[in-house]
Amino acid sequence: SEIADLLNTHFDMLAEPIEAEGGTVDKYIGDAIMAFWGAPEDMPDHAARALRAAAEIQSRVRTDNERRRKSGDTPLAIRVGIHTGPVVVGNIGSRNRINYTIVGDAVNIASRIDSIAKEMATNEDCIVLVSGDAREHATSEPEHSYALEPLGAREIRGREGTVSIFRLDAKS
Repeated sequence: SEIADLLNTHFDMLAEPIEAEGGTVDKYIGDAIMAFWGAPEDMPDHAARALRAAAEIQSRVRTDNERRRKSGDTPLAIRVGIHTGPVVVGNIGSRNRINYTIVGDAVNIASRIDSIAKEMATNEDCIVLVSGDAREHATSEPEHSYALEPLGAREIRGREGTVSIFRLDAKS
């Protein structure tokens, strides 16, 4: 029950910025959240919304971990992978179990970017990696104010070519 309470509190903290930016929390996968923007209603600024949500999540995790450290609790490290691209969205599943969800190459790339963040994260509370496509789409918004450090092109497992990766830091 302690782990369930911890996860529920943690997921509340992470889901709020997603929902505040018009995102949909698709599902919880173990200790992970899968979220998306732009469906069922089109959101031309979906990438900017995702980056704003990620920056708020990063800030919240850092603040929560300061509190956890002061009270002698173990800090929680998280990672975020963001990508944009065409997907299939709708009710997908079997006759006995169906979910409103998204599938497609863009979903897989976001997951692979999250894996890259896992490889990079050492002692950070929250690492947010953004694909070049998501960065380009988000920074086309006039109110863009994200500090995105270029990390170069990375190979993505399961696809040919590379994806440009950028690191978001909410402190900047």
